Amino acid sequence: MRRSHRSARALRAAAVLGFASFVALVPSSIGRATGPGGEEHQVEAIDNVFAPRTTRIAPGDTVTWTNDGRSPHTVVADEGAFDSDIVDPGGSFSFTFGRAGAYPYHCSLHGAPGVGMVGLVLVGDVSVPGRTSEVGPGREEPPGRPGETVRVPQDADTIQEAVDRAEPGGLVLISPGVYEEAVLVTTPFLTIRGLSRNDTILDGGFELDSGISVIEADGVAIENLTARNYVLNGFLWTSVFGYRGSYLTAYNNGDYGLFAYDSAYGQFDRSYASGHPDSGFYIGQCRPCHAVVTDVLAENNALGFSGTNAAGELLIVNSEWRHNMSGIVPNTLDSEELAPQSDALIAGNWVHDNNNTEAPAKPLQYPSLGIGIIVNGGRDNLVTQNLVEDHESFGIAMLPSPDENLWLTEGNEIRDNVVRSSGRADLAVGGPAGGGDCFAGNEYSTSLPAAIEWRGGCGSWLRSLPGGSMGVALGPLTRYLEAALGDLEVGDWRAQPMPPAREEMPGPAQAPPNPAIAEVAVPQRVQIRDARALDVPASTDVSREVTVLGVPLSAGLAGVLIGLYAYALPLILYSSWVSIALWDLVRQEAVPNRVRVAWMAGVIAVPVLGPVAYYTLGRSPIQRSLRVMLVAGGIAIYVALAAVGVALAG
Repeated sequence: MRRSHRSARALRAAAVLGFASFVALVPSSIGRATGPGGEEHQVEAIDNVFAPRTTRIAPGDTVTWTNDGRSPHTVVADEGAFDSDIVDPGGSFSFTFGRAGAYPYHCSLHGAPGVGMVGLVLVGDVSVPGRTSEVGPGREEPPGRPGETVRVPQDADTIQEAVDRAEPGGLVLISPGVYEEAVLVTTPFLTIRGLSRNDTILDGGFELDSGISVIEADGVAIENLTARNYVLNGFLWTSVFGYRGSYLTAYNNGDYGLFAYDSAYGQFDRSYASGHPDSGFYIGQCRPCHAVVTDVLAENNALGFSGTNAAGELLIVNSEWRHNMSGIVPNTLDSEELAPQSDALIAGNWVHDNNNTEAPAKPLQYPSLGIGIIVNGGRDNLVTQNLVEDHESFGIAMLPSPDENLWLTEGNEIRDNVVRSSGRADLAVGGPAGGGDCFAGNEYSTSLPAAIEWRGGCGSWLRSLPGGSMGVALGPLTRYLEAALGDLEVGDWRAQPMPPAREEMPGPAQAPPNPAIAEVAVPQRVQIRDARALDVPASTDVSREVTVLGVPLSAGLAGVLIGLYAYALPLILYSSWVSIALWDLVRQEAVPNRVRVAWMAGVIAVPVLGPVAYYTLGRSPIQRSLRVMLVAGGIAIYVALAAVGVALAG
C-alpha cells in the first residue's frame, strides 16, 4: 500500500529526530522489557516456522511470540500448559514460565505435536528431549574412540533417523541426493558428512526452518554438504562448546548461511555462502569466541560476515568477500548479550565490490551498502593486511551503533592495508567516535576526516580524543530512512542465482570421523596471508563523489542540509557553550579566583559535561531561561533544522 506524502514526511521527520538526537550525543536508554519476575524472550512466528525453534530461559522468565508472517498462527503447548488461541499477523502472545522443564509446542493451524510448525522452550537446567548426554555444554566428555558409521539411505532412510541412531564419536555418511528435511542434532561429537558436496543437498522447499540445527550438542562437525531454500538458516550451532563447518555450501536461505550463536571453540573453513538477507557467515554472542573463519567465499548476501557482540580470539582471515551489500561487519547491539563487540582479528582478506543492490537484505542490514569492512560500535579490533577495493561508499569505516545504548568505536587499530577505489573515502571514522581508533601504514588515497593517519596515527596522542566525521554517517542514514519509509527495493532471497559447483572434500568415504573437540581439533591454527600481495584482477574505477565536509552533493538538498548540520552545528554549539562559560567566569569578580580557575579548568578539560555542569551548578549570573535556551534550546533548534532539511526535499 502506497503511503501518502504527509505520512511519508512525518516518518522522515521522526527518523531524522531520532538520528539528530544520536549525533547530538543525547542517546536514550530504553530498558529491555521484562515479564513478571524475569526477562522477556522473543520468538517470531514466520510462515511456517518458529524462530528460534528452541529457546532456553530461566524460571520466571516470559516468552513473547510475535506473528511476523502473513497468515494467522497459534501457540499451543503439546501438554496443555498454554494456548494462545489465534494470533493474527502483527499480534503477539506471552506466557510466563514458573517451573523448570521442557515445554514443546506447536501451531495448531500448521502442525501438530512434533510435526510441522513446532518449537521448544527449555526452562532451567534441563536437557533437550532425546539428548544422549545429561551434562551441559562445555562439560561433555569426548568419546575415547571413533564411533560406528550410519549410512544414509543404506542404514537409515533419512538424515534425521541416522543422526538419532548415531552414538557420540560416530559418523553419519550421506549419499548424494536431495533430502527434504530439517535435521535437529542433540547428540554430541558427531561428524555429519556428505559423499558429494555439490550433490548431497538438503532442501527446505521454502517451508522448513534450517537445514541442520545443532542445539547444545558439543563437538559436532558438518562436512561436504549443501543446504538451500530454508526459511531461516543453512547450518546452525547454538550454545555449544566445539563446532566446525567444512566444505559446506549454503545458498538462498531466509536468514543466515553458516550460523554459530552463544558458542565457543569453532571453525568455518573452505565453505561458501550466498543469497542470504542477513549474513553468509555469522558468529555472535561469545566472549571469548575462540573461533576462526578462514578460506571461505561470501557473495550476494546482505553482509558477507556479521558478528554481533563477538569478542575475544575471533579470526576472520584469508577469505574473499565480494558482491555483497557490504563485506565484513563485526557489530555491537543490545538485542544480544555480551556487548560490546571487541578483540577480533580481520586479516589477509580480499574484500571487493560489495555494492550489490540486487542482494537480499533486511532493514537493519541495508544501511551498510557499499562499504568493505565496517567496525560498528566495536572496540580493540585489529584490521590488517587486507586488500579492500571498489566500494561505492567506504573501504574501511568505523561507525557508531545506536541501539538501547549508543556504542562508540574505541581502540580499533587499522594498519598495513591496501584500500583503493572507494567512492567517498578509503578510510573513514564516523562521528561520534569514542577515541583511540588509530590508522598507520595503510596505502590509501582519501580519508574522512582528512589526514587520518596524522590525526589518528597509532603513535599520536591525538588518537585518544573523541571525534570522527559526522558526514560519514550520511549514507547509512539515507538508506535507513529509505528502509524506515518502506522504500526498500532489494533482491528476493528465494530468487538469487544458483552458485557454481564448489571444491569437494578429498576422500569423504574413507576419512574417519573428525569431531570438533574444543581446544584439540578446533580452532586450528592458521597462517595468515598478506592479501596486499595477491595476484588479482586490476581494480575497477568506482565513481568518486563530490563532497562538502564529507557530504556528497549527489544526496540532494535534503542530504546536504542534514549532513552539514550534523557535521558543523554540534561543533558550533559546543564552542559557544565553552566560550560563553569562560566569558561569564572572567567577569565574575566577586567570586574567589581559586573557584573561577577550578571552573575554567573543568569547562575546558571535561568535554560537553564541563560547560553543562557550570551552567547547572556554577551559580552563573546568566538568567536561567537563557542558560536553558543556550543548551537545551540549541540542541532543539539543531534537531528542528535537520527535520526541516528533510521536509524541504519531500
